[in-house]
Amino acid sequence: MRQSLGILSFILLSSSLLLSAQSGPVSIDLKNNGVRLDAKIYPANKNQKVSSVILLHGFPGNQTSPLGLAESLNKAGFNTLVFNYQGSYSSEGTFSFDNCIDNVGAAVDFLFDPGNQAKYNIDTSRIFICGYSFGGTVAIESAMYNSRIRNIISIANDDHSVSIKKAAADSVFRENYRQYVGRSFEPSGPFRGDLKTLMEYNIRNVDRYDLVRNAEKLMSKRVFLIVGWQDNTSLIEVNTLPLYRKLLQFDKENTSIKGFESDHRFGNATDELSGSIIDWIVKQTSIKH
Repeated sequence: MRQSLGILSFILLSSSLLLSAQSGPVSIDLKNNGVRLDAKIYPANKNQKVSSVILLHGFPGNQTSPLGLAESLNKAGFNTLVFNYQGSYSSEGTFSFDNCIDNVGAAVDFLFDPGNQAKYNIDTSRIFICGYSFGGTVAIESAMYNSRIRNIISIANDDHSVSIKKAAADSVFRENYRQYVGRSFEPSGPFRGDLKTLMEYNIRNVDRYDLVRNAEKLMSKRVFLIVGWQDNTSLIEVNTLPLYRKLLQFDKENTSIKGFESDHRFGNATDELSGSIIDWIVKQTSIKH
């Protein structure tokens, strides 16, 4: 009986410790060139240096957590920072692809700030950018244009340049694309900006968003691509595998991919998805580069 009570006490204590590992989100002051972003951090609350993850939403995303990853990654012991893109939801400003890339840079700056490093026990050598869908693409693009981003996790990414090139070449597709994207813009959606001007800018600068063309900018950076084999929203044959194969040509050691028997939402693989991300982060922190 005494032994049984001891075992029960141990189980209850373990459960309590596990639950205490997850923190509630704390609003933070995150600005991109003076534009305020609606941002929160889930602090790890540990007395030692920890890994930190910047989570990026899909399109249009939500005001909480992409795929519930903020909570699961924080529960695993990581600082987790999540924000809404400039010009969306409660974030100020106007939306554009370039602003999204700059927003990630602002989040990285926040984690590198000495005061925040001390407050949240941030190990700046262990910062990870993790994005889902549209955010997966922004994670890759941000790493291409920011030397401080060294670790990228991209879940079910698209390749912006594919749709942009089709829109430039086919007026019917361009109008359908405009209507599809436009549903996420005001007055019916959470995004703000001039969609016509944005599309014209993207067409003029399409090479900037071409993942395969710019793949060598990821040289020596660690890239983890995650796909759903049944994803009919972001086709892996179009959006992910071309980049993966290109990366393998010059940086096989730092490139990895994992697939799940799931669709774009990963609804049947939530725990496995978060588990694979946690395992990859832990593995990277043990590798000396």
